[in-house]
Parts: sequence; structure tokens; C-alpha cells
Amino acid sequence: MEILEKFLNRYGDNLERLVSALLILLIGYWVSKAIRKIIMAYIEKSNHDEIVLNFFHTIIKVVFTIIIILTALSTLGVDMTSLVAMFTAAAAAIALAVKETLSELIDGIMILFAKPFGKGDLIEVSGTVGKVQEISLFYTYMLTVENEKIIIPNSTVARNIIINYSSSDARRIDLDFDVAYESDIDEVKKIIHMVAKNHPLTLDIKPMVVVKEYKESSVTFLLRAWATPENWEKCKFSMLEAVKKALDEKGIEIPYPQLDVHIKDVKADIS
Repeated sequence: MEILEKFLNRYGDNLERLVSALLILLIGYWVSKAIRKIIMAYIEKSNHDEIVLNFFHTIIKVVFTIIIILTALSTLGVDMTSLVAMFTAAAAAIALAVKETLSELIDGIMILFAKPFGKGDLIEVSGTVGKVQEISLFYTYMLTVENEKIIIPNSTVARNIIINYSSSDARRIDLDFDVAYESDIDEVKKIIHMVAKNHPLTLDIKPMVVVKEYKESSVTFLLRAWATPENWEKCKFSMLEAVKKALDEKGIEIPYPQLDVHIKDVKADIS
């Protein structure tokens, strides 16, 4: 008992502070968790995109963690003025060292608030096409049609032209078909139009078939049809095959490059 009494007299204050700091950490964790749930439930009611929700969840978690840790350190008797000064100086030094990373963070926030696309949208950035999987604090993750995962820095996304193919329910397909000059123009237009109209993947939007240009050995017809963004590529490729088969059935020639060589018999005088 005497030893315990001496220990408490000597370390009692520190032990009390340590217990208080631990209680702050435990209680702060549960309180912050409950508050985060309330805030996230409110944000979810506003019908924000899943990517935005995940971003806010990360930010809220980091902020509450910092507050709880600082409060616990204050309870232990740590001089908060000095700590804040050290933290500010360190933050300034880190900011200079990782300014590019901070730029990625700011660009990520801009993307989330501008909302040029959402999770699952098919987009094109800097020539790369893929479905958006996630937007983190620093990177945008996409999955290509070849099932390749693409990681693009947020600065690249924010500072380049973004094409969102999923922004509309319909995406246009443009296809060129070359036929011989001897072909009947009206018949060719009718055949291509019927293939596009009856194709199972085209939308109920009237396709357009017109003469586009005259080439050296063929007439080019342009087909414009519509499909959903999800079926666009599949519809495009199957349409190429279907039109070729339809033209073949009607005996309409699709010309290919040819080279005519004329040989002239020249008799040379030999002296």
C-alpha cells in the first residue's frame, strides 16, 4: 500500500491525464463515427453520386481524426501553441515539397463539384476511353473496353477535354460504305437504310443515308444511326457486317483498289 501511495503521489497526475486522453480517443472515435453516419445519411438524401459520397466520407473521417488526436494531446499537457506552430511550419514545408500532389488534390475536388461525369460513365480523356470506376483524392480510375485498369492523375482529367459518351441515352454511329459507280444510288440507299432500321441494336431514331463523296473508283455513302452508349461499339461492328452481306445479296459491288498496267510493244532499232 505504501508503494502504491508513493506511485500515485508521484505519477497520479500523469496517470489521470493518460486515462483522460484514452477516454477522449475512445469516446471521440464512437462519437465521430455516429456523426459521420448522420452527415453521410444527409448527403445521400441529396442524391449525390457514389464517388462524391466516398470523397466526403474520407474528408470527414480525416478531419474528425485530427480533432480527436489534438484534443487528446492537449489533455496530456502538450503545448498546443507550439504544436500548432510546428504543424504549420511542417505543413508549409510539405506543401512546397509536394505542390504537384496538392494540385492533384485540388483538381480532384474541382472534378467532384463540377461533376462532368459519374461512376459508370463512359468517357474519353486524352485519347483514353473507359468507364469511370472511382475518383480518389489524387487519381481517377477507369476500366477500358479491353478490361484494362487505367489510372489518370486528376490534373490530366481537369485540364484536358473530357468527352462523356454516357451523358445522353443515344450515341450516333457514322459509317462509310463505298460502292461501284455502276450501282444504282437509290437502291444502295434503300438497302443500307433497311439494314440500319431493322438492326436489333439501333434505337428508334430514323437513320440517315446520303451520298458523301465521289472517289476515283467508288461512290461513298454515309450512314448515320443511333445506339445506346453501352451497345455503340457492338452495333457499329455488326452493322458493318450486315450491310456488306445485304449489298452482296443484291449483287452490288464494293470496289477495291486496282492498278491497270498497259504494256506497249516498242521495237527498238538496233544498229
